[in-house]
Amino acid sequence: MQYGIVLPKHINPDELIKFAVAAENLGFHSLWAADHIVLPITETNLYPYTEDGRFTANAEDPQLDAFTLLSFISSQTSQINLGTSVAIIPYRNPILQAKMFASLDVLTKGRVICGAGVGWWKEEFAALNAPFERRGLATDEYLQIFKQLWTSDVTEFHGETYDFSGIAFFPKPIQKPNGIPIWVGGHTKRAVRRTVRFGDTWHPTRLDPDQIENMLPFINQQCEEYGRNRDEISISLKRTLHFTDIGIETNSRIRSKAAVIDSTQAVTEDIKHCRDLGIENLTFDFQTSNTDECIKVMEHLMNIENQIG
Repeated sequence: MQYGIVLPKHINPDELIKFAVAAENLGFHSLWAADHIVLPITETNLYPYTEDGRFTANAEDPQLDAFTLLSFISSQTSQINLGTSVAIIPYRNPILQAKMFASLDVLTKGRVICGAGVGWWKEEFAALNAPFERRGLATDEYLQIFKQLWTSDVTEFHGETYDFSGIAFFPKPIQKPNGIPIWVGGHTKRAVRRTVRFGDTWHPTRLDPDQIENMLPFINQQCEEYGRNRDEISISLKRTLHFTDIGIETNSRIRSKAAVIDSTQAVTEDIKHCRDLGIENLTFDFQTSNTDECIKVMEHLMNIENQIG
């Protein structure tokens, strides 16, 4: 099992460095940056991952730019992978976005993961003049553009949401031959289909293991339909993690669905269940943003992993 950790919403660079270096030294597979550019002031009831549709952050929470944050963290680490969880693909020009990912991959010597999502917050789309109604189609076409620019000498693309011609794109990403791995976020069958068509890993958030198990037949069916080897598609599940028996208080903020907030024994059984289902990567964010408490959770998690073997 591999483990990824979401970077906390710090704006203190020293605390971010301390967190990232600790994660790398403990042997974690990856660090992840969330992607919100603005947060609408009006409270939403459409967030798909809480019971009442409210978002887990408020409008005053700090939201560093994901690419800038990962660039900063990359300069303080040397081995741990760095990904977006997830970049909302329709928010940015696809050629510029492909260049941002490729540049980061070159400068990190091939440590980048493109976590990709469609997005859901209509007001944020509106603020960015991004295509909300056609966001699924835009995401599909932008991912195709990424892959073509990263892996070939293609000079043109003609789609329904974007087209270009007569360009050269260099440098290519360090990772070969398929370019930067694409981890597709989302909990729906459309997200699974997008993964099989354009990606490498299905990276849902806020699902429990049983929901993953229920989706496995559809993943297999989609691989057959699109001619993908099932072994080419991995699964990474992202949730909130909190141990109730290591002396860290749980907070009263809005909780997302499928959060793992339980005893060490219960968390251990959950991890074993995920492993038995074939989930290869577990990505966690934490209830606490205190760096020392986060490191304590990470140390405890790796102790569990060492015991599970």
